Amino acid sequence: MNKLLANIFALLMMVFLMGACKDKVLNDLPAELISFSVVDQNGTNHDLSVNTLKSTVSSRESFPSYVNLSSLVPQFKLNRADAVVKINDVQLQSGKGQINLSNDLVCDLYVDDSKERSYVIRIMKETMANTFRSFGFSDPVMEQFSVVIDEQTGEIYNTVVIPKNVNITDLQPVFTLSESRSAVKVNGVKQIGGVQRHDFSKPVIYTVEGEDGSSRSYTVNLNQGDFFAIKNPVIAGSYADPTAIRVGNEMYVYVTGTRVRGYRSSDLINWRSIGPPSEVFTIKPAFTADANQNDVGMWAPDINYFDGKYVMYYSLSAWGGGANSGIGVAVSNQPQGPFVHPTGNTNGKLFVSSEIGVHNSIDPCFYEDNGKRYLFWGSFFGMYMTELTSDGMAIKDMSAKTKVAGDSFEGAYVHKRGNYYYLFASAGTCCEALTSTYRVVVGRSTNLAGPYVNRNGVDMKDFNARYNSIPTYNPIVLQGNQTFVGPGHNARIITDKNGVDWMLYHAYENVNNVVGSRNLMLGKVNWDSDGWPIVDNGTPSAILTDMPVF
Repeated sequence: MNKLLANIFALLMMVFLMGACKDKVLNDLPAELISFSVVDQNGTNHDLSVNTLKSTVSSRESFPSYVNLSSLVPQFKLNRADAVVKINDVQLQSGKGQINLSNDLVCDLYVDDSKERSYVIRIMKETMANTFRSFGFSDPVMEQFSVVIDEQTGEIYNTVVIPKNVNITDLQPVFTLSESRSAVKVNGVKQIGGVQRHDFSKPVIYTVEGEDGSSRSYTVNLNQGDFFAIKNPVIAGSYADPTAIRVGNEMYVYVTGTRVRGYRSSDLINWRSIGPPSEVFTIKPAFTADANQNDVGMWAPDINYFDGKYVMYYSLSAWGGGANSGIGVAVSNQPQGPFVHPTGNTNGKLFVSSEIGVHNSIDPCFYEDNGKRYLFWGSFFGMYMTELTSDGMAIKDMSAKTKVAGDSFEGAYVHKRGNYYYLFASAGTCCEALTSTYRVVVGRSTNLAGPYVNRNGVDMKDFNARYNSIPTYNPIVLQGNQTFVGPGHNARIITDKNGVDWMLYHAYENVNNVVGSRNLMLGKVNWDSDGWPIVDNGTPSAILTDMPVF
């Protein structure tokens, strides 16, 4: 028994001596950090890399931009129980208190009162803190005046000067941020993109406050010039299916109506009634077989001037009355009318759909070429052309009509440029308000009778998807956007004295989702290097910074 007790005592002594030896060895080692991490304001732990050889503590990867470096809770382990960490002679305790790592921080390791080692703690953080990712305006008029964000100077400004007649005193900014939880303020009031409005005729200062407690200011400074520009629509209201002509220094436009309405301008921008009255027919013609003539309207007129008189071709049709619809002609010695039947024609009729085998015969377009006069027409049942008599007052031989486009189109307009004849047409639904799919397309040919092919070389006669918006057609000259819906039925191109081409057309205006009428719009026609046209940038513009010069 005594022997057993002696063995146990010897074993305990050995364990004690080994522990003492270990403590002596550990206490003889230089003090070092074994690990170091920090906890951010959201409670997320970030492990740091300890490099004793280089005496550094650094982030393994960049901290997210939202981390507040000025208030981090340190957590660490040391290789010696008697070692302590101090920052600026203040002892640091693991898991308690906060440290500021916005800049490099030096921590010292002490044993008793002796400093044994120093570490430099360095944190890398993602850039783009407290910044706008994008900044713009919801107002349609500002679409063409996009702004840029200068991160170095903190200035947000427009590169294209804003015309004087654009109201910038009540604009609604929309923006996104690099940090989703940042707050944006103006004069201390929190801002939400697409909600508040401000007067930008003077600088407006936006402050972006990050989650980390830091902030940055941006100055929005819009540059507005002393010049005026065109605002679309040029006439707001019901001005569908415009047809236009220039005679001398005056431009005239006529639109669909009970008896066709007319307006005049010297610059394509400012319009006034051609009358009074604005109607240019005193009596609505009547040559269709519709039982109720009150349902019949005068649609899509086409104005021309030749042989010393104004000549208007027009459609007579009731909605959905394709078999009875037809085309007539009228003349006047002055643009304001009254337009009357030509001599020898008792009712103005040229033809009715049922008589010629072309359903829904509306949308006439006159064209003169090499001393001969022609008429183009058609609406979603094929587009045709035929020769007129020499005076343009009758059809020469309807049996000789030529089909120039398929069932996808209506609203023909022919324009000659260089060696090509261009056949403009509208496709899609014209009259479904804000769901309208109307758009303008074009084909071209070296022969007036065609074939008219698009940019891909496809004959327009091969497009027969009636009412389809044919989104794959190339090129689409003009289509809708968020502001203007269903642009189409363009008038003829009018060229100003600088050789710039302009086109009138109609479109719905989407204002706070309120359905309006088909407004009268103006667009600049641009021609690419291959000779294909596009109006503005392919969609209606709320503001045209270029203006016609006459």
